[in-house]
Amino acid sequence: MKKMHFYVCPVCGNIITSVGQGSFSCCGITLPEQECENCDEDYMINLETVDQEYLVTLNHPMTKRHYISFVAYVTSAGAEIVKLYPEQDISIRFRKKGHGLLYGYCNRHGMFRMVI
Repeated sequence: MKKMHFYVCPVCGNIITSVGQGSFSCCGITLPEQECENCDEDYMINLETVDQEYLVTLNHPMTKRHYISFVAYVTSAGAEIVKLYPEQDISIRFRKKGHGLLYGYCNRHGMFRMVI
């Protein structure tokens, strides 16, 4: 699962995941695989442990034109994806399942990740 691939439709926002590379289309468009950047100061993920869960927050605009579309927690055991919407707070809880990767997707700047 740690080699998960993400594909996001730029028209409707659908998220497609796969454990191997593939060719996917949505809304009549062939979707490119999302390339991941490591977190930087623009996309710093704040991570706290609360009651055996990870509390994930981000300081990022959530306007109708610029927002975080989803956050995913991927481990060797599986993946959890939380869909976010404009004007919503970014405060997500994931049950701790060990080491893994935390992915986020900005509708303007693409995919970013953090090792946890």
